[in-house]
Amino acid sequence: MYIGVGPEIFERFPGYRRVVLLCDGVDNSSENLSLTELLRSGERRIREDPFLETYKEHPSIAAWQEAFRSLGVNPNKYPPSMANLVKRVRSGKDLPFINPLVCLFNIVSMKYLIPCGGDDLRHVKEEVLLCFASGEERYVPLGQPDMTEYPDPGEVVLKDAGSGEIFCRKWCWKNGERSKIDTDSSRVAINLDCMPPVEESVVRAAGEELKDLIREHCGGSVTMHLLSPEMFRVAFP
Repeated sequence: MYIGVGPEIFERFPGYRRVVLLCDGVDNSSENLSLTELLRSGERRIREDPFLETYKEHPSIAAWQEAFRSLGVNPNKYPPSMANLVKRVRSGKDLPFINPLVCLFNIVSMKYLIPCGGDDLRHVKEEVLLCFASGEERYVPLGQPDMTEYPDPGEVVLKDAGSGEIFCRKWCWKNGERSKIDTDSSRVAINLDCMPPVEESVVRAAGEELKDLIREHCGGSVTMHLLSPEMFRVAFP
């Protein structure tokens, strides 16, 4: 199996970088009070940060909004994932504890203000690929297993190149039902993205922190890989 970013994405957005954490043999089954405390601490930082009063103007978020607009996507209707997190938390709502892995990448997403997401790899047929959609791929929305949608041609999607199943629509907007991480997930890929002006060193630091947190709280093996124009795919045996 391969995890990759289509070269055409880097051609369009040369400063974009993706860190992928490949996790195998993790235990994602238990609710951990210490993780809930970390989640609440991250929420407090978001609520108390004066630079997030107008969060859409924060450079980390504004860069993604501009990338979405350049692709013809309205970021107010389809917000990048970390913008949605910040909006929810700033409105006073707590994030739910879904499972340890989701909790951990939400914590890191809030701390570094970068998009983070993950996919269960149990049913992947070929390659998990971030690419421009043809429009013929299939997407089952998260929490709506009986519904099927189709992406817009040219939309950035994360998909199984073998089956055409979409795991995430509009780059980092919304994950799908097919690859959702649940308490039984033990073999997953977690993505951390950055767009200039956020530097590569930031997403590397976020990846290292998340890798250590996963090892501490979920066990298993975790390897970190940077996807870039020089290395746009990685094998996961």
